[in-house]
Amino acid sequence: MKKIIIIGSGITGLSAGWRLAGNKNDVQIFESDNQIGGLAKTIKFKNHYFDLGPHSFFSEDREIYKTVKDLFQEDPGELPAKERLVKMYFMKKYVDYPLSAKSILLQMGPVVPFLCFVSFLKSYIFQFFNEKDKISNDEITVKDWAINNFGNFLYKNFFKPYTEQFWKISTEDLSHRVIPSSKKLDFAKTLKHLFFNKFLDISRREPNELNIVQRESLPTFYPKKGFGEIANKISEKIKYNKGKISLNEKVLKINILPNSSFEVFTEKKSYFCDIVISTIPLNQITKKINPINNKKKLVAISEKLEYLSLIVLNIITKKKSLGFQYCYYLHRPYNRVSNLNLFSEETSPHNESIFSLEISCLPNSKMWNKTDKEIYEDCIDFLKKDIELDDADIINFKVIKAPNVYPIYKKDYTKNLESVSSELLKIRNFYSVGRLGQFYYGDIDQMMRIGFDIAKNINHEK
Repeated sequence: MKKIIIIGSGITGLSAGWRLAGNKNDVQIFESDNQIGGLAKTIKFKNHYFDLGPHSFFSEDREIYKTVKDLFQEDPGELPAKERLVKMYFMKKYVDYPLSAKSILLQMGPVVPFLCFVSFLKSYIFQFFNEKDKISNDEITVKDWAINNFGNFLYKNFFKPYTEQFWKISTEDLSHRVIPSSKKLDFAKTLKHLFFNKFLDISRREPNELNIVQRESLPTFYPKKGFGEIANKISEKIKYNKGKISLNEKVLKINILPNSSFEVFTEKKSYFCDIVISTIPLNQITKKINPINNKKKLVAISEKLEYLSLIVLNIITKKKSLGFQYCYYLHRPYNRVSNLNLFSEETSPHNESIFSLEISCLPNSKMWNKTDKEIYEDCIDFLKKDIELDDADIINFKVIKAPNVYPIYKKDYTKNLESVSSELLKIRNFYSVGRLGQFYYGDIDQMMRIGFDIAKNINHEK
């Protein structure tokens, strides 16, 4: 039996802990917050349930898909299927999101599709005749990717303003990898999907049989009392297998012992273990490990790996509907508005609605340091127009902040990531994994897969 300490109780850490505890390991999870779930937690506020997002569950991974469904097998009604309804308000029209050929050709009127197609054609011809000058994949910026795949018109009118609004960095300084693979479509492929796969009933297809475009049309699932119920269910499995989860206990230092074991110091006491799994940000974990090669230099490099912060302004209103689960907006303080009641009616009392406004910002920026009231005042006039809201409709609001949410893929990030990762890989029995621990912008199902795979690797090594 191995003694294993996991730092962080997000989906990756919980998934690894579940599998490791189930294989008779002695598992201890430390969480600095007062509840589990990390970025996938649900916060209860009076009679309301707020996510950091919100999220919904869908996956092409057969094992992950079945595993999450089985968590609710005793009461499958607690994880109902929900149709994915996502829009973007673009050029005064609601269009499908992610932006695709279908969005442009069928939902934007006659002028915009013509301008888009001409712009795309020019870009396509330019690429064809300049194939030898094609830049390497590692050097492609958001600007390069958007122009190459959609043309200059959509780059200037959509990709540039939205990307810079979200990431607070120029598209010329961001790697194309900031766009998740599930959103990374191109004009030519989506044209093919639109005209040749038009009659596919993709909502009935099995997970893992879908291409990138079709993945967006998968049925999604959402627990009735918030997405955090998935984390809660996993934690029950861990505790059933005698694993331990300690809340409000931050890890301060990790000493590597001569026999390749560890002494882990928290704010409360120290613990000895054989294996450490960290899911906290890379720019934090490098400061905690001793000894480590070239620590001063390594810490300096890791600090170049930055994370975008997230503020979620939850506005409680008398019964209202956005009409779809999510809507993305340009030229607003917020990037996305979610109607939580369209995920689950049980997130608030039956005569009320919750609208979650997601605001990305840099750590310790002016926006991050604003008071809750200032954040509300920045957003409310825009929201009133966007969903036709009156002052009399507003009941209350709640602000939630998360300091490290999205890895910022600057165009030179791979060099810094490789430097940090290569040093951490030299530490025997130490693993840095997950969205924050690997500097990997992935979805919930992918984080669960990472947790399962690292547990499988450790169990096999036993």
